[in-house]
Amino acid sequence: MKISIPGLGGRLQRARKGTGFSQEGVATKIGVSWMTVHRWERSQRSISDENLDRLCEFYDKPLRWFLTLEEGDLEQENEPSETQGFGSASSAAAQRLSRKIAQAPASQLPMIEKIVEDLLDGLKRAG
Repeated sequence: MKISIPGLGGRLQRARKGTGFSQEGVATKIGVSWMTVHRWERSQRSISDENLDRLCEFYDKPLRWFLTLEEGDLEQENEPSETQGFGSASSAAAQRLSRKIAQAPASQLPMIEKIVEDLLDGLKRAG
């Protein structure tokens, strides 16, 4: 499954910069081209759930960190995505879901993360 939600590119870039790695370094570590990492970070390309899982492990961040957006995450979005892979209705639904997750009480976040991971696992098996 491909994932493309507003603000994800900014989150990916912040996580990478937090590790001190270049786009080339991250690309080498997870087995993609540096241009792919660049496009993910600029929200010009959606990311597969497998690659997002690899980045979660590499950056030592839970999936929830990438899928829960905060104020300011969207400011880094300079250009529209070329290959979002979602229609406008799905994008709107992803935005609503992202806002709901961001507003959830901290005590519910582990449960939400588990549900999202279970959904992604189910989609992997179905696809």
